[in-house]
Amino acid sequence: MTKHNKILYIEDDLKLAQLVVNYLMSNGYEVDHFDNGCHACYQASMKKFDLILLDIGLGNEDGFDVFKELKRYQDSPIIFMTARQSQVDHITGLELGADDYLTKPVSPSILLAKINNTIRRTQQVKPQSTVHNAHNIRFGSLSINTIQREAYLHSQPLELTSAEFELLIQLAKAPGQLISRDQLFDSAIGRKYDGQSRTIDGRISRLRKKLGDESVPPQKIVTVWGKGYIFSPQAWS
Repeated sequence: MTKHNKILYIEDDLKLAQLVVNYLMSNGYEVDHFDNGCHACYQASMKKFDLILLDIGLGNEDGFDVFKELKRYQDSPIIFMTARQSQVDHITGLELGADDYLTKPVSPSILLAKINNTIRRTQQVKPQSTVHNAHNIRFGSLSINTIQREAYLHSQPLELTSAEFELLIQLAKAPGQLISRDQLFDSAIGRKYDGQSRTIDGRISRLRKKLGDESVPPQKIVTVWGKGYIFSPQAWS
C-alpha cells in the first residue's frame, strides 16, 4: 500500500465515520470525509482520489444517484458500505459498476483488506492517465459516459451534437492510433468515403472548438495530412 493513497468517504453517521477515518489514517491513508453527497461530489470534481467509500443511505439523498454523479468526475473504484440488507440493493450497486458492496457492521480489518485489495487491483490494471470501463472513458480532464451520452471537460458539460459525440467516442476508443478519414466517414455517414466530401473535416473542426483544441497545430486531435486523425491521450491535462 502506498502511504499517499487518498480516499473520499461519504457517510452521514458521524460517530461511525470518525472511527473509520481514524482507523484508515492510522493505516497510512489520507481520508476526506463528507456527510452528504453534494459536498462530496464537489470535492470529487476538484481532487483525484484512489478510492471512494460510499454509504447508500444518506438522509434525503440516494446513494445510487450520488454514485452516478461521482462517476462524472472520478474513474476511481467505489465501494458501497451500507446497513441495508436488501439483496436488490446489493445487486443494483454491483450492476451500476461498484467494485464491492459491504454490509454494516463490518470488521475494520476486513474493510481495510477490501480497500487495500481494490486499490492494488485497479492500479495494476489501469494506467494513471487513461481509464476505460464498460461505460466510461477518461483521459485527464476529459470524461465520457457512453451510456448517458455525456462528455465533460474540466468537470464542465460539453454541448455536443449526436454526430460530434459519436466522432469523439470513435477517436477516444483508439487513443494514439491513426483513424483514417475513410473509417470515420464510413462510421458516421454509413457509406464509403467518396474522396471529396469534407463532412468529417467540418465535424472535426467544430469538435475541436468545443474541446478547446484551437492551437496551431491542434494538440488533442492531431491531423495526419492525407490520412486521418489521431486522438492524443497525453493532451488532456
